[in-house]
Amino acid sequence: MLAAVPRPVLVTRLLALVVGGASLALTAACLPQGELAAADGSRRMVARDPQTGLSIVLTSGAWEGSPADLDEDLTVLHALVANMGSTPVRLAPGDLELVDERGFRRQLPDAGGSFVLSGETDRGYHPGRSLDYGRLDWNGGDVNALALPWGVLAPGTQMRGYLYFRRLDKANAATLTWHFYSDQNQPLVDLAFDFFVARAR
Repeated sequence: MLAAVPRPVLVTRLLALVVGGASLALTAACLPQGELAAADGSRRMVARDPQTGLSIVLTSGAWEGSPADLDEDLTVLHALVANMGSTPVRLAPGDLELVDERGFRRQLPDAGGSFVLSGETDRGYHPGRSLDYGRLDWNGGDVNALALPWGVLAPGTQMRGYLYFRRLDKANAATLTWHFYSDQNQPLVDLAFDFFVARAR
């Protein structure tokens, strides 16, 4: 299980990923080319923050929609975000950062889905802390329908769906950081996940 990671620690963790990459070689050989995994080879990773009551479960290799070979074009992660705290939490595409061990950011193509509380009017969603994300208009299949939607996650609720990123070609490791904010644009916590990228042997 991964815990919340303060931002200054991320650079050190990325360096550790590169050094520790050899230990994943045997496990990674069993994973499909380019698939993301934790250091122990597992595909399911959890991060929790007891202060805010936020928890995230990320699962790689979980795509079961159409097209079946989507992971050949995009890096696909399934996300379950739960808000067990007392503060409404913003879910926005610009609040996610996927950075490889060389410092290159992998853009999140946004499928554009949103949600609102019952009885409220949909006025679109907050873009997040950064506008450095793209637009994903996928014709046919389940890509747009199954994407994680954006909006304000009320206390005691959860949301799930897929996140899509540009492929991690030529990268061996990466860190996904989710910068969480309240519905009033106040920073809450950064939760981070360290990934290795499976390579063909």
